[in-house]
Amino acid sequence: MKKACTIFTIIISAISGASFAQYNLQGDGFEIGENCYQLTSATTNQVSTIWYEEQVNLTVPFELQFKMNFGSNNGTNGETSGADGMMFVLQNESPTAVGVMGEGIGYGNLDPSLGIEFDTYYNGNLNDMYPDHIAIHRDGNTNHSSPNALAGPVQADPDDIDIEDGEDHAISITWDPFSQEIRVYFDCQFRLSTSIDLVNSIFGGETNVWWGFSASTGGSYNVHTVCLYENVSPSGDIAICPGFTTQLIAGGDINSEYSWSPIDYLDDPTVYNPVASPPSSQVYTVTYTDFCGQLQSNSIQVTVEPIEVQIFSDETTITCDVSEIDLTAYTNYQNTDVTWSTLEGDGELDVLNDFNASANEGGIYMISVVSEDGNCSAEDVLEVLVDTTSYTAETGPTGIINCYNPTYILDASSNGDDAQFSWSTQNGAFLGGSLVPNATVIAEGTYTLTVTNPSNGCVSSNSLFIEDDFTWPVITLGEPDGIISCISPTVQIQGTTIEPEGYTNNIEWTWAEGGLIDPWSIEPSTPIPGNYALTVTFEENGCSTSTMDSVTVEQDEFAFISIESLTVPNIITPNGDVYNNKLIPMFSDPELSSINPLDVVDYWKLIVRDRWGLLVYENDGAPYAWDGRNLNGEFVHSGTYLIEVDYQSTCGEIQNGSHMGILKIISD
Repeated sequence: MKKACTIFTIIISAISGASFAQYNLQGDGFEIGENCYQLTSATTNQVSTIWYEEQVNLTVPFELQFKMNFGSNNGTNGETSGADGMMFVLQNESPTAVGVMGEGIGYGNLDPSLGIEFDTYYNGNLNDMYPDHIAIHRDGNTNHSSPNALAGPVQADPDDIDIEDGEDHAISITWDPFSQEIRVYFDCQFRLSTSIDLVNSIFGGETNVWWGFSASTGGSYNVHTVCLYENVSPSGDIAICPGFTTQLIAGGDINSEYSWSPIDYLDDPTVYNPVASPPSSQVYTVTYTDFCGQLQSNSIQVTVEPIEVQIFSDETTITCDVSEIDLTAYTNYQNTDVTWSTLEGDGELDVLNDFNASANEGGIYMISVVSEDGNCSAEDVLEVLVDTTSYTAETGPTGIINCYNPTYILDASSNGDDAQFSWSTQNGAFLGGSLVPNATVIAEGTYTLTVTNPSNGCVSSNSLFIEDDFTWPVITLGEPDGIISCISPTVQIQGTTIEPEGYTNNIEWTWAEGGLIDPWSIEPSTPIPGNYALTVTFEENGCSTSTMDSVTVEQDEFAFISIESLTVPNIITPNGDVYNNKLIPMFSDPELSSINPLDVVDYWKLIVRDRWGLLVYENDGAPYAWDGRNLNGEFVHSGTYLIEVDYQSTCGEIQNGSHMGILKIISD
């Protein structure tokens, strides 16, 4: 009768008269006695699992030995082909987990998991091999072409393609966490292994998982049974506290003869599970017959010592660099009950597994370990400190860079003697290094000071803004308001502009020849001709501009001329030709030879008399050349005349002069 989803709790004596192993049976399976369980009947579409209630610790080596019977339907003599087989499974879903039946063998879709397949049915879609076979899979997938296929398939029995023979077959599974290898033995012969990090690669860091078996049928079927004897898990090396006892468990057929050596401190050296009470460490060797009838010998080290535990950590202080402290504990005992706790402080430990935890707050943390038999315990504590002290970041005064000071030296400080300084900027610029308190900047921008406490990596920061002012004067030169002359003995340079406004202009006119009355004025005056250039410096920022061009101040060529070298000709020829027709004075100074003295003097009084002293011509003092005409406007006759000239120049200082002499006129 099918018993769907029924849970059986099976109790098997693991230590005679002392303790019990407990299994959870799920689905269609049931107990058949003598530590054996029928997982499926010879009918279609059955599925069953059985799980050991106590989880196995994958950080400790183990060996599991048991017997499997795959039924007798093998397709011979007209029989129906048997199916589907059984799986040995490690999983951390729950102690009541059941997978997919049929080709899933009750293991399908158990994820995460590791499954060792004993497959008795050929499924071509799963890339099975035709002989009954063994393979290792992960995460509930039994397809041999899947990435989840870890090893195999290999023929289960190297001497027979069929294991559906109605016989019990001895199976052994071993796990070595140090080499990370799991091995499979069938009828005492090694058949298959794989190397994998079970804890991290499959179980996400979990160290404790459930172990057990699954089986199923589909359209084909068989009776599947598994026998789990009291010595399903033989003892490995054991540690006990001084003064206490431990039970040793040997593998093999529990109905065979056992011989332990030495016999000292054993209650019965002829049974598979004697109680040992050695006062000091002792190696016991047991000889027995295995499931295959072969004589085996195995040794168990019983270490007698107090249990110890110690917490280690590379760091013990939470800082700004170290936000979490990793704690690792070590004990000299295997299979201990481990408890992490907080003795002082508000922090809670993040326990990764039994011997690894992490703390992100200060406090005193403790680990407690208790031996598997509960007889001895040990504790260790570790104090996690917190140091997140940061130093002050004092930027110093803000400043300005300009033409007076094109660089600015920052002046950082802190209250930490060992403070480390670092300046940075997104929009400024440094001259030289910035990992010093007194960095030099050369551009306007925001400068951020970062101060690091080297003992803990904690930082503080502060910013300041450095302004620049490299505004240069823009000069537009004006023009003189005239030329230097007798009428205007000084001129002013007017109309010069300086931009931008808002600055105090320091004016400096320069010249090679010349001179200004007020060279500090933007509109200076000068009595001296010359070329005048302008330099303007903004008093606020020291930026200075000098003009490439200059203002040219000119002087009337007839002004301020000395009339000392003025001479009057003694002959004229007013005969109508173009030469020497008028009485025009001249300068004897060669530098003034091109200048007409009549353009220079302001008063020119000319009197002409004939040889008898009679007045021939007299002007009104205006500086015009005489053309040889008398007072009646008629040309005088050729002859010798007496002339008197008085002249004066009032341009600049007053200059006077006179001339009296003979003038010969040739007019005919």
